[in-house]
Order: sequence, then structure tokens, then C-alpha cells
Amino acid sequence: MAYKDSFVWTPARVNMSNQLWAITGMVGAALCGAVLVVIGVVALNPISRPHLDRVSFRILVCTLLANTVFGITNAVGGNFTGPTWVCGFDIFLLQLTLEISSFLLFCVALNLQLVVVHQINGHKLEKFYIYGSILISLCLTVPPFALKQYGWDPLVEDCWYSENDPKQRLAWQIGTQLFWTLLTVAGEVINTITVVIYMVQQQVRRKRAQAFAGSQTHSRSHSGFVDLTDAISYANLYRGVILRIVRYPIASALINVTSAVCVIHATREAGIKNWTDYRILLLSDFVYGGRAILYACLVATDPALVRAVRAWLLSHGIFSPQSSTSVQLQSFRWKPESRQVPVHMELSTVYQDDNGKIMIVNREGVHANVKFATPDSENDSDPGKFGSTLKPRSDIEASPRPRQNDLPSLPPDEQRHSRMSLGVQGFEDGARRQQRLAVERERERESNEFQRRI
Repeated sequence: MAYKDSFVWTPARVNMSNQLWAITGMVGAALCGAVLVVIGVVALNPISRPHLDRVSFRILVCTLLANTVFGITNAVGGNFTGPTWVCGFDIFLLQLTLEISSFLLFCVALNLQLVVVHQINGHKLEKFYIYGSILISLCLTVPPFALKQYGWDPLVEDCWYSENDPKQRLAWQIGTQLFWTLLTVAGEVINTITVVIYMVQQQVRRKRAQAFAGSQTHSRSHSGFVDLTDAISYANLYRGVILRIVRYPIASALINVTSAVCVIHATREAGIKNWTDYRILLLSDFVYGGRAILYACLVATDPALVRAVRAWLLSHGIFSPQSSTSVQLQSFRWKPESRQVPVHMELSTVYQDDNGKIMIVNREGVHANVKFATPDSENDSDPGKFGSTLKPRSDIEASPRPRQNDLPSLPPDEQRHSRMSLGVQGFEDGARRQQRLAVERERERESNEFQRRI
């Protein structure tokens, strides 16, 4: 008790609290501004711009703008030493940008659920997300500002809520800030959990589809049977991006719940009376000022921005994908017209007789004769002889080879049937390749559309 009673709320401790609030807010505003500059530079490049064409990322940019203003108001609010009308206006901007940021982050999680689970086009709802967040935030912050509830706080001696009665003060804080902030956090968590559960269900269905496709016969698969795993949902195709978005509700829950607890404690205690109250006040200052720092780091590591920065660096020749050992960077394709060309290889058995003729027998039993040059035919100028300029290497150890007369020969009817089978097989292989290319193009189109919606 003696340790707690020794605490004195001195001007030096008041200044330390305000400076912590101001410095963290200033750093957060600077980081948010730096990330916005990077986004602007990348968005001006026509090659990297398409990677930013995503609904959730544009909402995050608006969130970053709000947090930039939020950080500036924190830095300004920590420098006031007495009551003034600018103090109340500063807290109004602080609360407004705080609410806008909270509602926009909730819209990111809501859009994720609508697009992934319900297949709703998030691009059509984008303007409602932004304008709705601003309108609701204005409805929550204009009344207390008009009634002069924002101003100099005599309890902690800085700019905050100016109501002296703790009960009335707590009612204003809960009704205009804390309840709505915690409600958006709960919405973020619920939407994210819903998407994760949906992803798990889709993964289970995908494994069942793979097992079912594996049980099909080989002949059916070659007759144009479409594997059920081709119908993979958006959640499975982009689960990496979705899982990274989970970071935002986690960060919102930690920072908003902590700040709410600190604000409620300071109001219920009616000021700073002991060391515990003082430490909670410092934590509150750090959380409010550091909020912009946290979201600046989250947006800077967003997958859309990372891909856009890589494309920007590649377009300026700063580094080459081949010089990196990263699998993601090597497989990164920033040219829209680029395509991956599949290469199919087939093993064959090769025989060579004493006359230099090559007999190739593939897995289907089809024979082909190829004549390579021998030492005696080196000067043969007949252009019709295939491979007349090729000579067998003498340093390769010869293996037992059957004579030409010992090789199996096919009757004329079976030879014609074999040639017809080869033609049909080649036609079917070409058709399957065309089908695979069509599927790849469709998947790429769907992935681009998914990026725009999400």
C-alpha cells in the first residue's frame, strides 16, 4: 500500500504520457504516408497496376488514409496543455477516422464472406462499403462534437472526452465509440471464421472428388472424362490470400479490446490515482498512437501490394526472376499474354541393326524406321535419307541388338490398323491438349475476376 500511496500525478508524468501518445502517433502517420506513396508509385505503372485491382485492397487504401489522419490527430492531441476549441476539433477528427477505419476493416471481412461463400460480386458493393462507413461514422461523432463532449479532459489532463461526471462520460464513450468499435471487431471475427469453415468444407469435398476421380478407369479418363477436381472453388484456389487476410481481424481484436479496457478503467477510476492507473494510461497512449503503425505494416505486407511491387521491379529491370531461388518469384508472371506451354515426353525402345537402321518401338507397339549414317555412307549425298549427317558415336558402349530379321513384323492389315490407331491417338491427344489449354484459360480468367471481386 505504501508503494501505491507514494504515487503523485505530477506535470512530468503528464508530459511523459502525452509525449508517448504524440510520438507513436507521429511515427504511425509517417509510416502510413510512406506506404501510400509506394502504392501511388506502383499504381502509375501499367504493368503493376492490375495487381492492385482488388476490392479489398482499395478498401485497405481508404483505411490507410483514415489511419494517416488518425496518426496526425494523435500527434497533435498529445501537445495540448489546456482547453481550447482546436482540442475538441482534433478529438472529433480522431474519433471520426477511428470509426471509419473500424467500419472499413469490417467491410473487408464482410466482402470476403460475400464473395467466397455466397459468390456475390464485391465490385458492385464497393461504393456502399466506403460511403456507408463514412456516413455511419459521421452519425456517431457529429452529435458529441456538437454537444461539446470532445475537449479538455480534466481527469488525465489531455484532449479527450470533457464530461466530468464519470457515469455520463462512460455513457458517451460506450454509445459513440466503444460499442461500435467492439461490434465491428466481432463482425470481423465472425465473417472470418465463416470463411475458414467454408474453406475446410471445400477442402474435404476436394479430397473426396480426388478419391472419386482416382477410382475411374483409364479408358474413361482418356475418352474425355473431366476430372471433378477441375471444379475447385475460389476458396481453394486462393486460400493463401484468404488466410493472410485473417491477420486483420486478429490485429483489430487485440488493439481495440485493449484500448477499450484502458478507456473504461480510466473513466471508472475517475483519474490517475496510483501506479496501476498510470501504467494503464501509458498502455492506452501507446495503443492509440501505435494503431496506425500496426495497420501500415499490415498493408505493406498485403499480397496484392507485394505482387505489384515485384511486377514494378521486374518492369524496371532491377532484378530478374531467374536470379532468385524463390519458387513464387520464379513462377511469377507479370505479362498478361504469357502462357505456360506443357511439354509431354514419351519413352520408346530403340533398336539398331548392323546396317545402321534404327527401329523405334513406343509403348503402343508402333514401329518406325530411321536410317542414320554409317561410315560407308558418310559421303552419300542423297538428300532424301533422313539423318544422313549424323554418325554414331564410337565412345558409347554397344548393347546386344537383335538383327532386323529377328524384329517382329506386322501383317499389312495390322500395319494399316496401327497407322490408323496412331492417327486417332494423335487426334485424341491434340483434343485433350486443347481442352487442357481451354481449362487453363478459363481458370486464369476466373482468377483475375476473383481478384477484382475480393
